[in-house]
Amino acid sequence: MPECLWEGFFSNAQLSRWYKAMPLRFACRKFSAPADVAQQSALAYTAARVSLPGVRLALLDCDWNKLFFPLPFVPAIEYARQYAAVIIDLETENVLLNAGVCAEALVLEMTSQGLGSCWVQANFRRSEVDIPLSSREKILAVIPYGHASTDENVSARKRKPLKSLCLDTPDTWPNWAFQAAEAVRSAPSALNSQPWRFSYSGNTLRLSGRGFGNVNFGIAALHIECALHELQHQWRFSTDGKGLLISIKEET
Repeated sequence: MPECLWEGFFSNAQLSRWYKAMPLRFACRKFSAPADVAQQSALAYTAARVSLPGVRLALLDCDWNKLFFPLPFVPAIEYARQYAAVIIDLETENVLLNAGVCAEALVLEMTSQGLGSCWVQANFRRSEVDIPLSSREKILAVIPYGHASTDENVSARKRKPLKSLCLDTPDTWPNWAFQAAEAVRSAPSALNSQPWRFSYSGNTLRLSGRGFGNVNFGIAALHIECALHELQHQWRFSTDGKGLLISIKEET
């Protein structure tokens, strides 16, 4: 059974900071100014520190008119001058999960630094990403970031109620499981699909859902890590390979 490589990877201080940033994060698509030198330095450190196996996070400058293109019904990216490229090694096991975990960590660090950001996986030109790739690598996504425009629409995305994401009744769950699932509700997902499903049995919370193993589930795992940062917990893959299991470690 493969390991969940993010278990114990981040410090409590990092997870606590990102947990506080989670309610403040929104999909920023219009920017007013780039990150300053101090912010950029902090992000460069974070990008290097949070990179799990098979994932590289590169901070680059951009011409937003060249890098991004519009899609119907999707707000355009405007005035972005900096972005992070999320680069994956296609031969690394569970690399999409890893990418979701560490790139969302960078996003939450951006939020904690007072910056706006946005996951972009479709409407960008890969040919404009100026970074050498090995034969095993591909650019999975880009994340434009900077100071949000003052007229940027920061209204929250509509979220499904927790009960609609659960395969059983969350009213009977312990507080830690409820808190973990609630943390995922604030997480971004492709087209706001919110594909996650939860169930609880035998002191274990199960995270599963449509498209399990993709980036959305790595993002969810990072949000759970942040929510449970004060509790000793452990991760493992389910025996059917279609879910992640989280349980609280017993004190000895």
